Amino acid sequence: MSGEANPVIRENERLPITLRVNFNTEMDFLNAQAKNISASGMFIHTLHPLPEGVELNIHFEIPEVSMDFATKAKIVWTATFDQTFDEEEAGMGIEFLNLGRKQSKILQNYIETKMIKKRKISTG
Repeated sequence: MSGEANPVIRENERLPITLRVNFNTEMDFLNAQAKNISASGMFIHTLHPLPEGVELNIHFEIPEVSMDFATKAKIVWTATFDQTFDEEEAGMGIEFLNLGRKQSKILQNYIETKMIKKRKISTG
């Protein structure tokens, strides 16, 4: 497993979430579920991650925001079941490459709002 085996300093906070994600490469059209998201990328749960470095077109919708998000993305790390021995941990981390300014701002605001609510709930 690359990327997750070592401590990673993340520039953006990750929000746990379950989202349906559609993506395609030059050869395939696939769908899966995202398990977390940040302003710069997401973790896509799949037992069959694509290789690191592969670029894909990705599409997802956050229902509470009522906006479709579409961008080119790059696979920056993968974790196979053979590496994790846990189906829930298998997947791939992707980085958004050209999310538009408006979409990026809306996504960042959504994540920040959800994280603030989450902290308030956990601190009572």
